[in-house]
Amino acid sequence: MEIDRKIIPPHGVPIQLAFEEPDKELLDNGMEIHLIDAGNEDVLRIDVVISAGSVYQNKKLTATSVGKLLKEGVNGYSSSKIAEIIDYYGAYLDISVTKDTSTITLYSLSKHLEHLIPVISKMLREANFPNEEVQIHIDRKRQEFLVNSEKVRYKAMLEFNKLVFGEGSAYGQILDIDDFDLIQRSDLLSFYHENYHPENAYIVVSGRISSKVTKLLNKYIGLNWKSNRSANQYVPEKGISGDKEKYIEKPDALQSAIRIGRPIFSKKHVDYNKFLLLNTVLGGYFGSRLMSNLREDKGFTYGIHSFVTNYKNAGFFSVSTEVKANVTGEAIDEIKNELNRLRTEKIGEEELNRVKNYIYGTFLRTFDGPFALAERFKSAKDIDEGFSFYKRSLDDMLQVTPEALLGIANSYLVPEEMITLVVGNYDS
Repeated sequence: MEIDRKIIPPHGVPIQLAFEEPDKELLDNGMEIHLIDAGNEDVLRIDVVISAGSVYQNKKLTATSVGKLLKEGVNGYSSSKIAEIIDYYGAYLDISVTKDTSTITLYSLSKHLEHLIPVISKMLREANFPNEEVQIHIDRKRQEFLVNSEKVRYKAMLEFNKLVFGEGSAYGQILDIDDFDLIQRSDLLSFYHENYHPENAYIVVSGRISSKVTKLLNKYIGLNWKSNRSANQYVPEKGISGDKEKYIEKPDALQSAIRIGRPIFSKKHVDYNKFLLLNTVLGGYFGSRLMSNLREDKGFTYGIHSFVTNYKNAGFFSVSTEVKANVTGEAIDEIKNELNRLRTEKIGEEELNRVKNYIYGTFLRTFDGPFALAERFKSAKDIDEGFSFYKRSLDDMLQVTPEALLGIANSYLVPEEMITLVVGNYDS
C-alpha cells in the first residue's frame, strides 16, 4: 500500500479517560500517603512534597538553598556518605524547589528501599547545613546569577515575574546580586525548622507497590518525624503593580527578549479550560498561530510560544520569545495582531478540531506510566483535586465552541490590558 504523505491522516475518535484515584493511607504522624500502583517493573518513585517554597521565605534564596542543601549533610551522614549510599544502590535522588513547594524525589528498585528511606528520613528531620557546604552553594549560585544576568531571556523572566505579581509580593520577588551576601546558615536553619514538618507535607508513591512500602515509610518517617506545629501558612498578599510597559536596555544585545501577558485565574475558574485551549491555538504548540506568523512567515525568531503558569495561590499568562533586535517593534505589533484576531474572528472548525486532537494526544502522553501519573496527581492535589479534575477539564475543552472562545478572547486577551516587557536592544 502506497501512502500519500501530503494528505493529513484522519483524526481519531477520542475515548473517555478513566483513572482510579490513588489509594490513601495515613502514617502514624498523620501524614497522607497516596499510592499509585501501576507498572510492571520493580521500580518505585517516592515524592515527599513539603509546602516550603520561596513564597514562604522571609529572605531571598532561603527556600531554594534549604532544599538543595538537604542532601549535603545530616546528623551522622556527610554529603559524600549520602552520595555514596545513593550510588551504591543504583538509586537517583533529586530535590526540586518551586514557589510553593520543596519536593524530595527518590527513584529506586523496590528491594533497596529499606536502605534508602532512612536517608530520606534524616534529611527531613536532621539536616544540619554545614557552613562549608552553605558557602560553596551560595558562591556557585552567585556565579550562575552573574552569568545568567547577561542573558536577555533570564533578565526578562525575572522582571516579568515582578511586573505580573507586583513588587514586594511573595510571588513577585526577584533576586539581586546583594542577596547573596545577606543569606546566612542561621536563616536556613530557621526556615527548615519552621516549614519542614509532617503537618505541612504529604507523600506520593508510584510504581509497582508492595505492602512493605507503607510499613517502611511509617517506620522511618511516620514514627520518627513528629511536630506539633500548625499546618496553616500565610498566604501572600499582592504587591505593588507598576507600569504596563517596560523597556530594559542592553545596547550590545543581538536579540531582544519580549514578554507580553497578564495575571490569570486559578485552575478551578469556570473559564480556565476554555482559556487553556485558546492559549494552545495562539502559541501553545508548534503549529500555533504565533509560530506560523513570527517564525514561519516573518522569520523574526527561532521560536515563540504562549503559556499559562499556575501556582497554588496565583498564576499568569504570557507570550514569550527572543527576536532579532532590529525587528523588535514589528514583532510586538504582530503578537498584538494575533491577539486581536482571536477577538474579532471566530476560529474555524478545522483549526479548532486540530487543536482539540493535539490537546487530547497530549493528555494521553502525560498520563503514560506510573511516574507521569504521579506528576499529574501532585499538580491536581495543589488545588485539592484528584484525577477526576483532568477528566472534567478534557471534557470541557473537547466540547468548547468557536463562539465561546471568541467571548473568552474578548474577556482576557485585550492587548491594552497586557503587560509588555522588552529586554535588549529595542529601536522602535
